[in-house]
Amino acid sequence: MDGRGIDIVWLRMKKQGGFSLIELVTVVIIIGVLVSIAILVYDGTQTRARERADEANIRILNSSTLQWMLDDESRDPRDEDTESLQSKLEDAYVMGWPESPTGTDYVLDEGRWVLDD
Repeated sequence: MDGRGIDIVWLRMKKQGGFSLIELVTVVIIIGVLVSIAILVYDGTQTRARERADEANIRILNSSTLQWMLDDESRDPRDEDTESLQSKLEDAYVMGWPESPTGTDYVLDEGRWVLDD
């Protein structure tokens, strides 16, 4: 094989389409930026969902407390502490005590359920 044959093979390999290193690095950087944005959006969505679940649990607990009061109008939740009212509401007015998805406790404050700060 003479030198011309090697030159022709070399030219054919050189003309084949492909991506340069700069193009590949650029694509990887763009994908990385998009993934980081998606992670931030997902995390924010999860946080809002947990907060909304806490709000819903508080509404349920306040509604069950109101029902407890209406069953006997002499009852006043302001006369109760958190543990005693929880034990009175549990199973009778609330099927299982809700757990906070944010890890906070539900406490009684002047007769209303709130998140413990």
